[in-house]
Amino acid sequence: MKKRYPVLLGSFLVAALFWFSVTMSGSFRSRFDVPLIVTNMSEDIALVKPLPKTIEVLLQARGWQLLFLTAGKQLAYEIQGSRLRSGVIQTNKALAENMVLPEGVSAIHAYPETLFVQLDRYITKKVPLNSSMIVVSFKEGFGLTHGVTINPDSVILRGAERILRGINEWSVSPRIYEDLATEVKDDIPLVDSLRDIISFSARKVTLHIPTEQQADMSFPGIRVSILDVPGDREVLLGQQEITVFVRGGVDYLSSINEADFVAEIHFDDIVADTSGSIIPTLHFPVGLQLLKTEPAQIRYTIRR
Repeated sequence: MKKRYPVLLGSFLVAALFWFSVTMSGSFRSRFDVPLIVTNMSEDIALVKPLPKTIEVLLQARGWQLLFLTAGKQLAYEIQGSRLRSGVIQTNKALAENMVLPEGVSAIHAYPETLFVQLDRYITKKVPLNSSMIVVSFKEGFGLTHGVTINPDSVILRGAERILRGINEWSVSPRIYEDLATEVKDDIPLVDSLRDIISFSARKVTLHIPTEQQADMSFPGIRVSILDVPGDREVLLGQQEITVFVRGGVDYLSSINEADFVAEIHFDDIVADTSGSIIPTLHFPVGLQLLKTEPAQIRYTIRR
């Protein structure tokens, strides 16, 4: 009896395989998510709203074909971009012509039955990149040598005029860098919230956070200049020079001298002042933190 088991099992498998083969040779229907592709899009128009990436199509074919059919490689619903107009597309109109199908496979019905298309003039627009969502903190005693930079600092957007008209900047993806003690160089992608209807000249930027140990330093003898004094006026300052106290990176501070600082007072500011003393406007290298100036205010006298 035991010797018959292999024979019975083999007979069962052959019968099952024969039944499966006959069954799968019959005609079946099944629904597939089919990629929607726009081909030969005119260069002077663009979509205002993205079309769906896929549509659902009811297909009919032999069971074997449907079993091995994979959406994305063998299937596609193609829309000729040269014929695209704003309005409604009836997906089942000329369904067979729009479908890319293997031989022996038929398209029966598409869902949704309508697609709404909005088109506008295609334009390009250059906008600055916004890195305000990058948060940086440092270990005690460390800080920025210069400002945080991104490269490139702008991006060219391409898409529908109606969309780009209201965009004046584009954001870099948020990042958090904490307790920094060394410089950071990192590639960061741009925010891709409209990637289906806008293309970009760059998809990522290089972030540079120059980090260095900090020190305080003073720069004495910064001469104060008075600007735009009328020819019939003379301004006498109680002090011609100030001392500037700043904080910055150790190596960075070693490359800076008094000539990098400019202190100015505009005559119009003196005229508008009623206190008799004024705070000079100070220009100094990027990356330094101003701590104080001595004196903080300068007394003045106006002579005719």
